[in-house]
Amino acid sequence: MNGSEEKKPLSHELRLLLASLLSMAVILLWIRFFGPKPPIGKPQGTKPGVSAPAMPGQTSVTGANPSDSGTSSGTNTAATTASTTTAAQNTATPAVPAKADTQERTIVVENNLYRVEISNRGAVVKSWQLKNYRDDAKPPKVLDVVHPEAAQQTGGWPFSLVLNDEQLEKQANSGLFQAWVPEPGADVTASAQAYAVLPPNPLKAPTELQLVWSDGHLEITKQFKFDHSYVMRVETTAKLNGAPIPAGLAWRGGFGDLTVTNPVPVETVLTYYGEAGKLTALPHKKLDGLENWGPGVWRGGKDYTGIEDRFFTVAFLPANGAASGTLETRFWKVFHTIQVEGKD
Repeated sequence: MNGSEEKKPLSHELRLLLASLLSMAVILLWIRFFGPKPPIGKPQGTKPGVSAPAMPGQTSVTGANPSDSGTSSGTNTAATTASTTTAAQNTATPAVPAKADTQERTIVVENNLYRVEISNRGAVVKSWQLKNYRDDAKPPKVLDVVHPEAAQQTGGWPFSLVLNDEQLEKQANSGLFQAWVPEPGADVTASAQAYAVLPPNPLKAPTELQLVWSDGHLEITKQFKFDHSYVMRVETTAKLNGAPIPAGLAWRGGFGDLTVTNPVPVETVLTYYGEAGKLTALPHKKLDGLENWGPGVWRGGKDYTGIEDRFFTVAFLPANGAASGTLETRFWKVFHTIQVEGKD
């Protein structure tokens, strides 16, 4: 042996470890000096909110709070034809031209049997007098089957609109409709230029009355046709951004002779419907509150529906030629307070 100690060769495992460490060092150095730089992020603020009307079926429908002291209930009925069309969401720009009157107006339509007052606010009926009948007041007056006090307290009138979206429904029932009388032979779907300006009241039946309102997204059209009889034909369309949405007409605020005292009016008013040849009558005790009718809940398969008191009725019938069982209905009650001999 000489004076210097021979170096031992590196083992295979040690050489692999050194090679791995050197490779990792090279990669880290390359990323540090030559790799792509991460983008400099801007500080994020609060994003602006996006608003749109609720889709039909998303908004809860609630009724007026029941009054424990109420002695009479507003019985309501609504009818619509079956529809499965869904509405499109609102957009930033109007989908249709806005249409609205500049002031509230009352249009009177009459013949030898009745006198009807229609308000262009919501295109609803404010009075329906039967000229050949008197109520039980002292002295008797011409019978008006509309209950104005109940309608004002509960916020609904006959022939008001029922939509599956509560917000849209309120907008439509408070809008100022443009009212027109179609010229003879005019297409009811034509523009306003095809209609004559509403003549002075009253309008003599037979006549037609067209009412249109739109806020640029929601568009409602009602057409009333009166003849020499008690029959009135009504057509209603509702569109949201040009797409049809389900819509019904309601007789709100109760019905019949409010001056009846024996029994009280609430005991004489019924809602009813016909289905498969069978008549079903519903007194107010069997009616739910409006809060129990969920959004878009309708009962289909009805041949007709209506509301009645002891002697009179309003019946909703399908259009001529429509198949039986095509009406969808809903019935509800809301309480309001009346005074009898000075007592609530």
